[in-house]
Amino acid sequence: MYSNNITQRQSQVLDFLKDFKSREGIAPTYREISGHFGFKSTKAALDHIRALERRGYVRLHGNRSRSIEVVASESFSTRHVVSIPILGDVPAGTPEKKEGNRSDVITVDEAILGNCKGHRLFALKVTGESMIGRNICDGDWVIADADASPHEDDVVIALIDGDNTLKTLAKEKNSYYLKSENPNHPNWIPMEEMIVQGVVKALIRRV
Repeated sequence: MYSNNITQRQSQVLDFLKDFKSREGIAPTYREISGHFGFKSTKAALDHIRALERRGYVRLHGNRSRSIEVVASESFSTRHVVSIPILGDVPAGTPEKKEGNRSDVITVDEAILGNCKGHRLFALKVTGESMIGRNICDGDWVIADADASPHEDDVVIALIDGDNTLKTLAKEKNSYYLKSENPNHPNWIPMEEMIVQGVVKALIRRV
């Protein structure tokens, strides 16, 4: 964990800076930071970077692009973070066909994932409101474990009759189906097949 002199969002920005530099070999631009976190303008990214600079976590070299330097210091304890591929969106509503192409990564603290070390993890952005009863809302991110064994009442990413959706795994009379957590949305009973692609392990909400 970092010192408590920075906010949770600032620590996330700092983790993103480190991960981006590790992957790309260069610092991100303010536009790339804004795009990653969904900020409405680059000013929000700049404000976070300035706050990190005041606290000694980064150093800026003028106004040049990619001029952000993360300052290494033994006084900052390291966090165990993992980079998880983002595979796109997942509907919390009507199932739909999705492409499984990796588009980006999301960096999270390993501690929030529980016992998932070495597992195949992936992240998806939620669209729709069928899971609000489990406090999963439109625009949230879910992190799923493709190697976890699904159990009844788990929130899962599932392929049902060829289409993807996010639902609660439920069982009735020895048959599994996908339960919506919103009375305005139907449950989904497989006509041919249902494959659980991952069990949700973490929820990330942009605030």
